[in-house]
Amino acid sequence: MASQMRDASGQELFPSKPLKLVVPFAPGGGGDVLARLINAKLGSVLGQPVIVDNRAGAGGAVGTQVVARSDPDGYTALINTGSTLVINPLLSKAVGYDFRTDFAPVSTVAQFPLVLIVHPSLPVKTVPEFLAYARAKGPDLFYGSAGNGSTQNLVGELFNSMAGTKMTHVPFRGNGPAAASLLAGDIQVLFDIVPSALSYRQSGKVRPLAVTGSTRSRVLADLPTLYESGVPKFDFSLWYAVFLPKGASSNVVQQWHRAIESLQADKELEGRLAAQGFQLLRSSPAEVSGLMERDWAMWGKVIADAHIKAE
Repeated sequence: MASQMRDASGQELFPSKPLKLVVPFAPGGGGDVLARLINAKLGSVLGQPVIVDNRAGAGGAVGTQVVARSDPDGYTALINTGSTLVINPLLSKAVGYDFRTDFAPVSTVAQFPLVLIVHPSLPVKTVPEFLAYARAKGPDLFYGSAGNGSTQNLVGELFNSMAGTKMTHVPFRGNGPAAASLLAGDIQVLFDIVPSALSYRQSGKVRPLAVTGSTRSRVLADLPTLYESGVPKFDFSLWYAVFLPKGASSNVVQQWHRAIESLQADKELEGRLAAQGFQLLRSSPAEVSGLMERDWAMWGKVIADAHIKAE
């Protein structure tokens, strides 16, 4: 067996073999797209290949557990949305991990808003028109999601509470089936990810009305935010971060952190991310923890008020 490379003090150099970046969802989703956009640059900076490993199941819990139980040597990392990491324990005590005690936050990477899209049969073209229509229709207006307890479900209920609407939630087994139902007119509303919304918009089969973030999207620049369109203080973006198993050394955490900072400084990569709707989001490990605590409080209230149960 080849000996590991060591520094002048005799400590093993990190990394000395390929690294694994676990995506706790199937290929094609936002996290998978982001991981595959950054893994080559990460590997270049770290000096070893970074392999994307999709471990889907249980709303992201399966892949998250894999990392939580991995050796904290820095060779296995998780890329996940902060909301998913926080939401699963709020919905189930049997989720198999504790985001506070099982992970060492490294850094946020990027974020993107969702897009409020409606079926073109709705007699609305602006958010104010949609708000008036939705308030009048009450529970007879249906919004879809990727499942009970999914981020889309929670964003829909957050919208209901802040906009004064009473749309009825219709869960599906994934974003694809929910989008297909919208295209068929079986549901009327969906909070979709940017790449899908772009594709559907170009086909003319849906009508995007607004983005959920605090600023407009570079690739959907003509769409207003909900905040500026009649839903004061509404601000939601899916933020992605990298985590290591708890117990990872501060040196290893910092090497991952510096690698992420380096890729965020790459203008060519920033452009590729922007084309998919991502905005860079920089943070320290402590700031990642703060974001999770913020989301814990916000989503805990939404889940309790809307009586949301996991599937």
